[in-house]
Amino acid sequence: MVSYGSLFLYGVGGIVVAGMALLVAFQEKLVYVPVLPGLTKSYPITPARLRLIYEDVWLRSSDGVRLHSWFIKLFPDCQDIAHRLEMIRMMLQRLQCNVFMLSYRGYGASDGYPSQHGIINDSQAALDHLSQRTDIDTDRIVVFGRSLGGAVGAVLTKNNPDKVAALILENTFTSILDMAGVLLPFLKWFIGGPGTKGPKLLNFLVRSPWNTIDIIGQVKRPVLFLSGLQDEMVPPSHMQMLYAKAATHNRQCLFVQFPTGMHMDTWLAGGEHYWETIRQFLEQHVPESRENESSHNGHEKENLCLYGFPNEQWEVNLPAEEVPPELPEPALGINFARDGMQEKDWLSLVAVHSDAWLLAVAFYFGSRFGFDKADRKRLFTMINDLPTIFEIVTGSARKQAKEKSSNHSSNKSMSNAKVRVSESAKFSKSMPAKDEEEGLDEEDEDEEEHGETLCGACGENYASDEFWICCDICEKWFHGKCVKITPARAEHIKQYKCPSCSNKRARP
Repeated sequence: MVSYGSLFLYGVGGIVVAGMALLVAFQEKLVYVPVLPGLTKSYPITPARLRLIYEDVWLRSSDGVRLHSWFIKLFPDCQDIAHRLEMIRMMLQRLQCNVFMLSYRGYGASDGYPSQHGIINDSQAALDHLSQRTDIDTDRIVVFGRSLGGAVGAVLTKNNPDKVAALILENTFTSILDMAGVLLPFLKWFIGGPGTKGPKLLNFLVRSPWNTIDIIGQVKRPVLFLSGLQDEMVPPSHMQMLYAKAATHNRQCLFVQFPTGMHMDTWLAGGEHYWETIRQFLEQHVPESRENESSHNGHEKENLCLYGFPNEQWEVNLPAEEVPPELPEPALGINFARDGMQEKDWLSLVAVHSDAWLLAVAFYFGSRFGFDKADRKRLFTMINDLPTIFEIVTGSARKQAKEKSSNHSSNKSMSNAKVRVSESAKFSKSMPAKDEEEGLDEEDEDEEEHGETLCGACGENYASDEFWICCDICEKWFHGKCVKITPARAEHIKQYKCPSCSNKRARP
């Protein structure tokens, strides 16, 4: 007969076996989180949504897995992977650097399934790619890793001291073995690293141990440790232990704490202190070469502004000390760097954003000076009389001017115009040289251009309050009343012949 004690032992044994089975089957889902809660595996946004210049880079890991990454380029005055993009935008602005973001296998658009061995191969493929690029300074590659990324970065830096200039770790764990007891407290009696108590009977079941505490002591490059003391996932003590282990073997280590920093927002909670810490670390351990310093436009990285003057002259100069804060915010696209873009595409991009900002400034002053409806209409007409920057840059302004001049000398364009004017009383009384959609400002141009036109029947001048029609044969203009043609009738005439041309007999 089975006693209650035996049943209890069987029950405990069954629970342990079931727990071991679940641990073996689902441990990767605890370690690797390709999709954050509330997000989809496909990126909700790309760098373009934040107006960042970037390049989609596809790599092959050493075992053939296809990987996706972004190379986000620095551009002047820049004012995550998809959900971290906001931090990357700040990194570009504050640190003036390019950023390469890798999606491990199984993450984002990359193929495969995550594993420790596979992810190490993935990071190596990314570093090899960067080392072969010709558009960056390959002597100044810095590895930045947060959480699991810090464990990956430590291995990568340890394996490539000749390719990595420095390492930055943020809120990284000592090992997955130590984290097991943090995530599931009952496991601390069965799984743990060298510094934990317990028999550690189940350590052999962990396929991705990520022993950062063992790796960090072998890193020979400068290391910056950034620790958020309010980290809700990785105990801050892990970062302290990593620093202590590294500092015993490496004198180029720096440890900085941020009292309000949590696991994912230390960069935000740390504010200016966070970015200044990184900037100073890079200046000390990864200084910019003199050759690169001397190539920054001769202005030592000073911002420049484009000034326009009432005499239609332009000047590039240093920004004014005081700029009215109420002015519309300049469009970010005005300051896009060319980098690898084709010159024509780059100029077009800057031009169209500049047009948008100039319109905003014009109507800001219109509002500031109390313009009413008529004044705003006149302002817009004056602006629309001039070609846009985009039209000047792309050459479409010259093309439109040529088309306009040819339209005025072409009988076909005038005859087509006459057919479209009769539906509006306003246009049916004026010389129909433009489409209705082109606005009232075009009427004034027509009056100036046709003010000296004489009627082919009565010989009187053109008047804006009368309907005129053009002969498609002799190209003479006539008052509608002189040739007995109304706007309604003109709508149904495909080719108009004046009385003189209609009476002419065709030559044999």
